[in-house]
Amino acid sequence: MKILLLEDNKTLAKGIFNKLEQHGYIIDLFYDGEEGLYSLKTSNYDLLILDLGLPSLDGIDIIKDLRNSQKDIPILIISARDKLDQRILGLDSGADDYLCKPFDLDEVIARVQALLRRSKNQLSKLIKYKDLEYNSLSKTVTKDDVVIELSKREINIFEHMLLNLNNVVSKENIVDHITSFDDEFNPTAVETYVSRLRKKLGDSINLKTVRGLGYILNS
Repeated sequence: MKILLLEDNKTLAKGIFNKLEQHGYIIDLFYDGEEGLYSLKTSNYDLLILDLGLPSLDGIDIIKDLRNSQKDIPILIISARDKLDQRILGLDSGADDYLCKPFDLDEVIARVQALLRRSKNQLSKLIKYKDLEYNSLSKTVTKDDVVIELSKREINIFEHMLLNLNNVVSKENIVDHITSFDDEFNPTAVETYVSRLRKKLGDSINLKTVRGLGYILNS
């Protein structure tokens, strides 16, 4: 899944970035409010981690802009504004969770995972598909309790298709979800990764090409 991180403290931002990356997430990172809002309007993200005291544009204004434009992306605030009225303002403005600084990075991960499960209507970290089981925390696919070795790209594509089960997903949409803004990625490589998924997962998946439109993972 793809996360946008807006945090102007570069040391803290790097720590959060690395922790998220260790857990298999794709992350775009900006230190400036206006740049972050532009990215939110031009790319697709599964979750926003947002500091409030950002240069150019305050985090509360970003939340209001998103909610006024009907963007339903889950938002986790991370802020040094720890007073009760400040936390209430953040949640009332449209954020889904609020974490006061300082915090442990493991708690950030736990809250991110909880928000993502809720937004995807997942009751559990485990998603079953035919005879496969996908663990959204460990980012692993198992069959008969045996882990199937997949690359990070392959895992991200499989997860994205699984979360869009029975829906056609364009190649451009897949690329948007599996790459960060500074990745050098050739969109035609999606075909290679899909081919590898079919080979590694065999009859366990029903992943079809929809000519001219993209791909569909059928149930």
